[in-house]
Amino acid sequence: MIWKKCTLYKKTKTGEDELRNPIYSEEKVLETVARFTPWTNEQISLEGRDVTNNTQLYALPIKTLPECDLAEIDGVKREINKVIDLYPRYTVIQVKRYKEDV
Repeated sequence: MIWKKCTLYKKTKTGEDELRNPIYSEEKVLETVARFTPWTNEQISLEGRDVTNNTQLYALPIKTLPECDLAEIDGVKREINKVIDLYPRYTVIQVKRYKEDV
């Protein structure tokens, strides 16, 4: 198992720009490690190929995930879409994957 450094961030609204778009700052919530978890055939059939193509799963060795919006893994920040609680050992996060990710 290869565990990679993972930093979790929470986005906090700090104001608005001239066009009234929200401006967010990122607060560091927790530093931990994460392990890439592949999709199972059952998950692919339930979620659909498009979802599993554009998202990744990472297992975190923490019991309860604090409130957070972003996960930085390998220096790349990814948006957290879904949290799967596998109490008492792990929490799995589903993050949005972008083209530049491998």
